[in-house]
Amino acid sequence: MSEQKIIDGQARDVTAERDLYRSITNRSVAGVCGGLGERFHVDVGIIRLVWLFATFLTAGVALIPYAVLALAMPKESQEHAAAKTVPATDLWRQVRSNPALLYGALLVMIGAVLLLNAVGLLPWRLQTLWGAFWALALPLALIAAGVFLVLGVMGRAPDWRQWRDLRGTGYRMPLRRSRDDRTIAGVCGGVAKFFQIDPLVVRIGYVMLTVLTGFAPGVVIYALAAFFIPQEAGPLQQ
Repeated sequence: MSEQKIIDGQARDVTAERDLYRSITNRSVAGVCGGLGERFHVDVGIIRLVWLFATFLTAGVALIPYAVLALAMPKESQEHAAAKTVPATDLWRQVRSNPALLYGALLVMIGAVLLLNAVGLLPWRLQTLWGAFWALALPLALIAAGVFLVLGVMGRAPDWRQWRDLRGTGYRMPLRRSRDDRTIAGVCGGVAKFFQIDPLVVRIGYVMLTVLTGFAPGVVIYALAAFFIPQEAGPLQQ
């Protein structure tokens, strides 16, 4: 169903709001949550947080229906985007602009998962995930160390100067740590900018992944990324 609206002085057919679409003006990844919020008149911030929490609870399974909807739902037209009414409130913007609210939401989500895990109401067990991760990580680390020693005995071990210069070679990478959009070192902001998605989704997703893998791997990987990924150039360097 369509309706006539005046856009730029001309009457055009604009898809009615009750049609389902991926939003192009309110998107974090593919615009699915934005489109659902506009279609059902629900705060898109609530939809995103619920979906992220569901992803956490299901250990990533909730990403499958999101991917299906991203492929099945049509993209919103430019005409409809120009004519629609912008929601007066948006919890997502409030979370993005208020670090304390973001950290509070993350703590609530993590605490809720730990509580559900403690009383056995999760469809999986955190201890099982942590045990499976470390069960794979330890053998792989031992294999890597053994290969390095064998190569050293054979005289084919990597030159330590190459490891020392690895940070320098990183400056040829297209990925950069964000200078402006940063909470700690700008890694998540840089990743979000590189893939053109909402940095808040990257931050919440990375925290969830860190919890699911037993905390330590996520902290180590972030520290390595902060060390090896160069920071984007400032105004005086461009």
